[in-house]
Amino acid sequence: MNDMKLEQAVKSLLVEACGSEQALEDGVDLLESELLDSLGFISLLDGLEDIGISIQPTQVDRNEFRTLDGILNLCRKYLK
Repeated sequence: MNDMKLEQAVKSLLVEACGSEQALEDGVDLLESELLDSLGFISLLDGLEDIGISIQPTQVDRNEFRTLDGILNLCRKYLK
């Protein structure tokens, strides 16, 4: 999967998990703003696994899920 397709897929999954396009705005802290709650987090991880990215939440710092950029960086690291 090229980077552009990865970014599009992650953005789509994030909007679905958060229930809002606001999740894609620059500078939005997904955790502090409560856009990404625990159910959304699980939904996001499930969606990522469906596209070949397996992230074990116990193996990464929760803070890496605060922003779209942080999530994209993780996805690039864990993409199989």
